[in-house]
Amino acid sequence: MARPYGDPVEIITAPIPAQSPFIPADAKIVVGAVAPASPDPIPIVLLPGFEYRIIEWRHPSTHEIHWRLERRKAGRPSDD
Repeated sequence: MARPYGDPVEIITAPIPAQSPFIPADAKIVVGAVAPASPDPIPIVLLPGFEYRIIEWRHPSTHEIHWRLERRKAGRPSDD
């Protein structure tokens, strides 16, 4: 049975500060994660032993695109 992803966190993105022919104009950079206790985005820390995925989520009333980071225990032990 697959392990479910949990602990969803909304990710804050911003426009890329520099232009490059290799980066699309509408690309975004990850600034951090939303937290009720902080007015500024908090840096994202990826922990060993977990798998992560980022999924797109569109707000039902405003239709703005948001991103969520989800994690789950890794399927196999890490080589630490």
